[in-house]
Formats: sequence, C-alpha cells, structure tokens
Amino acid sequence: MTSRPIRVGGVPEHFNLPWRLALASDALSGVATEWFDQPGGTGQMLSSLNSADLDMVSILTEGTVGAIEKGAAITILQIYVESPLQWGVFVPAGSQFTDESQLQGARIAISRFNSGSHLMAYVHAESQGWSVTDDQFVVVGGLDGAVDSFAAGHSDLFLWEQHMTRPLVSAGKFRQLAVQETPWPSFVIAVRNEVLAARTAEVGRIVDSVISEANSLHSRPGVEDLIAGRYGLAEETARQWLDTTIFAKRSAMDPAITTRVLELLTRAGVDNGG
Repeated sequence: MTSRPIRVGGVPEHFNLPWRLALASDALSGVATEWFDQPGGTGQMLSSLNSADLDMVSILTEGTVGAIEKGAAITILQIYVESPLQWGVFVPAGSQFTDESQLQGARIAISRFNSGSHLMAYVHAESQGWSVTDDQFVVVGGLDGAVDSFAAGHSDLFLWEQHMTRPLVSAGKFRQLAVQETPWPSFVIAVRNEVLAARTAEVGRIVDSVISEANSLHSRPGVEDLIAGRYGLAEETARQWLDTTIFAKRSAMDPAITTRVLELLTRAGVDNGG
C-alpha cells in the first residue's frame, strides 16, 4: 500500500519560502508531501497536529515548547530560524494610543489562545512591567481577523511579525508603536511522534532539503524580487527581512532553549500548550 503524503503546514509568509522551494524540488523525489497554509498560526497548527490533519510543521518555538510540556505527542526536530522573531506592536491607525507605555489594560487581538500572538502579548506585558488578564483577549483567527477587529473597534492592540504586517501600515490600517523580539530562536521544525517513528527516513530527507534551501536563500539570484512578489512586500522590506534573518544549520534542538522558553512563559503566567 502506498503511504499517504506527509502533510506539512506553516504560515503563508516569507519565512516559509524555503519550505515551498524544497517541497517543489527534485531533492524530495520519491517523498510524497503536501503543503497546507496555516493563516491561524501556532494555535491552528497545534490543533491540526493533535487531530492528525497535519504531520509536520514550521512553527513558533514558544508555543511548541509549551505544548510538549503539557503532553502533546510531537517532537521538535531542530531549530529552523535562529534569529528572534521581530513582533511589531500594532494599534489601529486612528488609535488614541501613541506609545506602548500607554497600553496597560488594552483589549488585545490574538489569533487563538496559546498561539504566538497570545504568548507574546504576555512577554510584551512583562517587558513593560504589568500583567494581562484573559478578559483582555479578543480571538480574531489571524492577521485578516485583526484587520477586521481593528476596523470594528473591537480591539486596541495586536502583535504580529513586523515585516509581513508592514503593508497594512502603509495602507493606513495599522500603526506600529514598537518591536518586541522573542528572547529565543523564532521557528522550529516539529513532527507528530507517530509519523516520526513510522517514516523516519522521509522526515529526515524533508528536513535536510528544507535546511539546505534555507541556508542558500540569501545567495539565491533574484531572491528579493521573489519574496516581494510572492508575499506582497516592498523590495526594501524583503531586503530588511533577509538582513535580519538567520536560518539554522542542520543540528539537534538545544535543551537550553527549551528551558529558557519555559522559564519565561512561567514567569509571564502563561497556560503553556494547546
């Protein structure tokens, strides 16, 4: 019997261009794969892994570590993006808030509970010296939902990757007040334990191909035009993202990173996992 394709997911953003290039390459000849965009981010991917709708993901570090700590049957294979994620701190363009120091008590749009946008809201609050409560969160489903929530006046604050969100600033829908970096590498590659055990060689080939594409991305001819055209970004924004992004080499996950993530999430009072 032919094995079903390994179902891979990730946000439809520039970080995952190496995945799309790898999955379309000859390097994975004989490894059946399918890609599924996950606009809902980390929370959506963790739910899809739990339901076996996805087998393997490119996913934010903090949500994945938290989910495993709570018993999720997934394994982090390795770091994917070494550099921290630069979360923009956004408010509606016409907001009364003009500085992040004014945001205590604000209504916070998040894609889902236990998603990256949810967890980073706690990290941002901790950096400002205040706490947040569950009743401040407004679940919006993703970036498009945040746009609608801002327009309807249902939320005041939203954290999302700043380069992907820049077109909304240019369009006069969002205003950026600050940047909140993750205090850890931003993305990991994770897989369901059942799939890892049954299809170890195929999973390894996928990871090898993705890491190879990622580490050659900066030297790929015309890459800035490719990123700008594919993801609707200005070429200068694509260049800035490339300049600040470091992809990992092929290596095991460092346990110290897991410890650092869990310590910070515990201090922030996050209910880890999904």
